[in-house]
Amino acid sequence: MEKLGAGFPLVPMSMLVPILGSLFVLLLPERFSKSVSVISTGINLLIAIFSLAMFDFSKADTVQFYEYHSLLSELKVGLAFGLDGLSMLMYILTTLVSFVAILWSVRDRQISHRLKEYFIWFLLSEAFLIGVFSSWDLIVFYVFYELTLIPMLFVIGIWGYKLRLYSAYKFFIYIFVSSLFLLLGIVSVAVQHYRLFGNFSFSYFDLLNNDYPLGLGLFIFVLFFIAFAVKTPIVPFHTWLPDAHGEAPTAGSVVLAAILLKMGTYALLRFNIGLFPKVAVFLMPLLVLWGIFSIAVASWYTISQNNVKRFVAYSSVSHMGFVVTGMFLLNMEGLRASVMEMFAHGLTSASLFMIAGFIYNRLHSFNMDALKGSAKYMPVFAIIIVITGFSSMGLPGGSSFWGKFLTILSAKEYTTSLAMLVLAGAFFSAVYILYFMKVLFLDTKEESRLIHFTDVRGFKLSAFLFLVIPMFMVGLAPFLFFNIFDKSVKGILLLVMHKLIGG
Repeated sequence: MEKLGAGFPLVPMSMLVPILGSLFVLLLPERFSKSVSVISTGINLLIAIFSLAMFDFSKADTVQFYEYHSLLSELKVGLAFGLDGLSMLMYILTTLVSFVAILWSVRDRQISHRLKEYFIWFLLSEAFLIGVFSSWDLIVFYVFYELTLIPMLFVIGIWGYKLRLYSAYKFFIYIFVSSLFLLLGIVSVAVQHYRLFGNFSFSYFDLLNNDYPLGLGLFIFVLFFIAFAVKTPIVPFHTWLPDAHGEAPTAGSVVLAAILLKMGTYALLRFNIGLFPKVAVFLMPLLVLWGIFSIAVASWYTISQNNVKRFVAYSSVSHMGFVVTGMFLLNMEGLRASVMEMFAHGLTSASLFMIAGFIYNRLHSFNMDALKGSAKYMPVFAIIIVITGFSSMGLPGGSSFWGKFLTILSAKEYTTSLAMLVLAGAFFSAVYILYFMKVLFLDTKEESRLIHFTDVRGFKLSAFLFLVIPMFMVGLAPFLFFNIFDKSVKGILLLVMHKLIGG
């Protein structure tokens, strides 16, 4: 892959801004914590927008803004940061959602103690996440991948709900143990590089040249897959997610669903398919069916929930099934659908968790029975629910439409039966969203306590708008996003084709 440097280190600067912000939060009086955090994440969002403006879309398959600093020259380990089209999209999502999470936290009644620690962890989380999506050295990627665990562990464990400690420990154990498989896989690909070329390297660009016997490739692919399937997650590796979401504060659920889950799907595309294209083709039927199975099972789990946060959490597992299905169809429309669904789900899942948090602030309950009719007397909030719900459902014009539609279209390239299975999954995902909206709008219970609710406004309304506006952009102008990542996913698809022809 070609690499293009930049005169100014935009990506390292984008990681440094939230770290400096966390230092200011630490050193200044607590009353400045919120404003410093808003300013830091706001600056980072502006840097991301500036990076997008400077990005050369005609060379979106190359790594731009590339920076390299050697750490261990003997092992070719170094700080290698840069953005191709796929990384750029995840970078934009990270900075946008991090800013939204901080905006929401400014007026979140649940966040009333240990403010310095709370905002420090969110700022550090943003820096680590940018490191994940912009790293091109597998050891550095692994370090940032693991570091993202720590902020969310404390956010859930300190500011979560009743079972917060249990959920925080379960989240940490699942992700940490699964990451050990990733570490073993990274070491294995470096050893194979040594066998083939006589030197160790952890550079993604060098490891693209590796070749593997089918047995060895299958073994290493599975090591990577276990780690990323748990992080994504897909059924049956999903059991940590409803607990973590159910007990996390609202902003924690926003970051967890919108960005942390995308680390798994991004890595599946970048590493499992990019580094092991032959194995990906070999396992394609199994993984596609696995993705469809995950959609169906998670959809049924979703509609059976009586806790609104667990409801949204299981819906995320269903959406990740679409991402995995589209990805492993291994054609252009499938990869395009997968990436679009990653970004679209980042927006809709964040908004859904904020909807749940907003209602909780009014009713002090996540029980679905308590939510009945709760949207009726808040017209602005009701509009936001409708836009988010229809976008998540995949109606035309909604942000998830293109992910679902293109997945069905790409499945049709193989067989009509496969496309019908994906279509059935899309139907199930529509059913649970319609059920959710029925509870909020059509059911009635104790209306007298709802009539005095104040509508969404101020910081929380701003947070919603930062998500709702991009939903419309994705749904109505998808070509703007295709221009960002199309060349990158074509490059990954070419790796698959090249390995097949060469092998």
